Amino acid sequence: MAVLSTAVPSRAVLAMNAAELAALIAAVFWALLVCVGVFVLFRLARFLSESSRLVSDLRERGDVLLARAQTAVDGAQAAVDRAGRQLDHAESVTASMDELGTGMNELAGQVTALAGLGRAIASGPVGRAGALAYGVRHAVSLRRPGRRTLPGQVVERGELTGAGAGSGSRGRRPR
Repeated sequence: MAVLSTAVPSRAVLAMNAAELAALIAAVFWALLVCVGVFVLFRLARFLSESSRLVSDLRERGDVLLARAQTAVDGAQAAVDRAGRQLDHAESVTASMDELGTGMNELAGQVTALAGLGRAIASGPVGRAGALAYGVRHAVSLRRPGRRTLPGQVVERGELTGAGAGSGSRGRRPR
């Protein structure tokens, strides 16, 4: 409490004891601490609102990125499925080509056997008898009256070396 001195009537002096002075200093520091706390709380509120806005923006972008990534993964899976189907088709074509190769090998063996049989027949006694029969038949047909030449067209000597060779008639007689 304040004590007024009677010695100096024009001036009023306030006197404080140490406890009152400590309480005053504590109150001033407490007020400063409250002001700093309020300032920090305002800044923290602003920081939290900005960070929540940033997080919501990132979440929206993340959703878009996840949708794009899912689309890319789906496209890749579709490509893998198509490749698998094409491999299955290629395997079936390969299997059919193997069957065709086996069939061709069997056919080649049969053709070889038939060719050997034909050579054996043509070069053996049966082939010689056939050649003889053909020659006899041809000779008899040449001896019969009416037909004296082989079937076909007769080419005259001048047609082969003369003017008819380059005329584009290809060896045919003009009619």
